[in-house]
This record gives sequence, structure tokens and C-alpha cells, in this order.
Amino acid sequence: MHTLGEIAKLVNAELVGDGELKITSLASIDCAKSDQLSYVVSEKYREQLSSTQASAVIISKSLQKFCNTNALIVDDVYLAFAQITHLFKHKVTHTNGIHASANTNNATVAPNCCIGKQVSIGTDTTIGANTVIEDNTTIGANCTIGSNISILQGTIIGNNVVVESGAVIGSEGFGNARDKYKRWHSIAHLGNVVIGDDVNIGANTAIDRGTLENTYINRGVRLDNLVHIAHNVTIGEDTAIAACTGIAGSTRIGKRCMIGGMVGVVGHLNICDDVVVNAKSTVDKNITISGVYTGIMPLMPHKKWQIVGVWLTKLDKITQYLNIKLTHLKGK
Repeated sequence: MHTLGEIAKLVNAELVGDGELKITSLASIDCAKSDQLSYVVSEKYREQLSSTQASAVIISKSLQKFCNTNALIVDDVYLAFAQITHLFKHKVTHTNGIHASANTNNATVAPNCCIGKQVSIGTDTTIGANTVIEDNTTIGANCTIGSNISILQGTIIGNNVVVESGAVIGSEGFGNARDKYKRWHSIAHLGNVVIGDDVNIGANTAIDRGTLENTYINRGVRLDNLVHIAHNVTIGEDTAIAACTGIAGSTRIGKRCMIGGMVGVVGHLNICDDVVVNAKSTVDKNITISGVYTGIMPLMPHKKWQIVGVWLTKLDKITQYLNIKLTHLKGK
């Protein structure tokens, strides 16, 4: 817990309001509650800013007139947010063996595992050799957790889940902010990963924790080897994702979808239920109608691709024009 005044000093912010206010955690502007600090980066969110329940908000000077609560006014909101996240990151207990506070419920735990404090493991679960399970993690019953796996702090795993060797669950998301010198400052990700029942996770797959809220892998999902799920992604029930696919941050994928190998999905998209995306496709816009989708083009210089892209959007008009010309020539 930190006072708003302490936080203001860390990021050299102009403090508007109560410097003695206690801040317990960070939250997004929509989800924030009393005693939490949030942030707003643009006027697009000014309505949420005006109505937020957050005790304080990080904002730029131009947004101050829309703010009805305590504020930290800074030049670069995203950079200030990145720096502040590290104040609220929980430190992990590094334990040899099984921490005394962990409840393994007689699970089968292979040699050289490290199990942190307040970990709970369900009955009939097996943990493979050299696996690390960090603090405050919950694993359900009848799970099979392979060897050389890292399950990081706060992860929640349901029942009947299989995690193959080498997977990393709860890793830091890829979030960074640049300062005026173009130097990167990492964002500490404070959310968790929540995995439903009956999920299979392939070898060497990585699932990132959420930035402030959680990443969700819902019941019945199948993830192949070498899949990357970024921060704050939601994968709907019974969706299957093949190897070497990457899902960028804050994307929501519906139920019963099938995503082929080496697919790339851009961040902040919504894909509806019952969608099939063929291998090597790039998904760069929302999919709102169920069906089969393919988006594959050969590699080329970007400038050339921009020209090709323009022509692709005009193919139907070009075809109509050529048909008219052909009809006219035949008439002669």
C-alpha cells in the first residue's frame, strides 16, 4: 500500500487532491474501485474518466477538466503508469522443495520441484520433475502437470487440466513504455492467468498474465505446442489453436473456434463463435460472422504490399469494367 503523495513523487507528477490517500492497487478505468489508482491516455475515455469509481487517476493536463476525483497529472501517462506498476508487483518466495504453507493434498510430486507459499493442489494431480509452482497458485484435481514447467504466482488452474513439458503459465506480458530518450520501461503485469476445467496446454506454450485484469483460457480449450497467448486475451470454450500461433494482447476469441498453425492474430480484436482460420493466416480485423477465413499473401517489400493491397480492394470493380469492355468488343 502506498500513499498518493508517494506515488506522485515517484513519477514527478502534479498532485491534485489528497496526498495522504492510501492506494491499495491499480485497475483499469472501467473496473476501478475505491482505494484503487487508474489511468487514462486519451480523450476517447473521457466519459469513463468522469464516472470512474477510482480514488485517483493518472492523466494529462488536457484531461483534468473531465476528472472528478484525485489526479496525478503528468506529461506521459503511459510511461508514468509503467513506472508505477512496479510498486504493486508482489515479490515471490523462492523455496527449495515444498513450502510449509502449501497444501498438496497428497498429489504426486516428482523430484526437484519448487512449490511456493499458499499453493493449493487438488487430489490425484501429478507434478513432473523440475517444475516450479509459485506463490498463491491453485491447481485443481486430476491434473497432469509435466516436467520443467513454470506456473507463476497467482495462476488458477481448474480440474482435469493437462500441461505438457516446458510450458510457462503466468509470464510477464509484453508491455513497454518509451521515455523521451526512446528508452524502454517495462510494465509490471499485475493480473493473473485463469484456466478452466478440461483444458490441454501443449509443450513450450506460453500464456502471459494480464496487465491489470486476468488472461482467461476457458473450459475445454486445446492449445498445441509453441502457442503464445498474450496478456488479457480470452479464449472461449472448446476452441482449438494449432502450433506456432500467436494471439496478441486483449483479443477475445469465441467458443468452438479452430485456429490453424502459424496464424497471427492482431491485438484488441474480437472473433465470434464458430470461426475457422486457416494456417498461416493473419487476422487483422474483427470477425463477426461465423465461417472459414483465410488471409495469406507472399512476402514482399512493404511499399509494394501497400500498392498490392489497394489493387486487391478494387478487384471486383476491375472485373466489372473488363467484363463490360469484353461484352462491347464481342458486340462489334
